[in-house]
Amino acid sequence: MSVAERTFARIDTALKGYLRVLPDGNLRPLFNASPAASGPQLSEAAQDALPDGLVQYLRSMNEKLNSILALLTQQSLQEDFPATVLIHDISGAGLRFSADRDFRLGQAVEVVVALGSQPQSLAGTTGVLIREEEHRGHKVWALEFREMRESEREKIVQFVVDRQREQLRERHLSPSS
Repeated sequence: MSVAERTFARIDTALKGYLRVLPDGNLRPLFNASPAASGPQLSEAAQDALPDGLVQYLRSMNEKLNSILALLTQQSLQEDFPATVLIHDISGAGLRFSADRDFRLGQAVEVVVALGSQPQSLAGTTGVLIREEEHRGHKVWALEFREMRESEREKIVQFVVDRQREQLRERHLSPSS
């Protein structure tokens, strides 16, 4: 994809990802993210009706359950997606990654990206390897997203926008050299 064809912003990053090679001609994903919402929320009125200790206890239990679910998801990802990858940059259209194994151009893969850990935020998609590059003595593969749910693309785009916002704040707050 040339620079002129880009329609999504791209940021440099160092994210952990999980990858599996797909059978030829198959772009059907295995990964299915659960909704990003943290579950049902109590209204202000309902919270006010409960004793403070109970509300705090329920919040604590919710955090513990989220931690357990994150561990189970991590275990499942490692079983279903045997290649662990390091993602060097990402956009709504694709990403570049390195891995401890080789791939071939045109190969279809499915990747799950860990966008955050607290709470765990995962985005998954399928795509095709379109380019191999050399970066600091390591092979880096460019993946173009193909079959992607709009909700998954939105997670990635939101992640990119959030990181760009952080970078702008850091530049604005840092003293000029």
